[in-house]
Amino acid sequence: MIRINELSLPLDHSDDALRRAIVKRLNIRDADLLDVTVFKRSYDARKKNSAILFIYIVDLEVRDEASVLARFANDLHVRPAPDTRYYPVAEAPAILKRARW
Repeated sequence: MIRINELSLPLDHSDDALRRAIVKRLNIRDADLLDVTVFKRSYDARKKNSAILFIYIVDLEVRDEASVLARFANDLHVRPAPDTRYYPVAEAPAILKRARW
């Protein structure tokens, strides 16, 4: 899985604009983009006289992920997605021995 950071789109973008922006950013065919998950969407309203933008962090699956990551090896905004699965903490034993004082 690949993560793209800081993908900017206008506030009033269409539904398929995010997919088109990802395909354009990675320079891949639309058919090679298998799945997209929005990890985070935030607003960028820092500049007083400019338009407000959505800033996306997306996780995606593509065909031939290794070659895509190799092409963007020096790009800080295209990286392998971190493992965000939950791993439970080890369980405590059911019976604890009491210490004798």
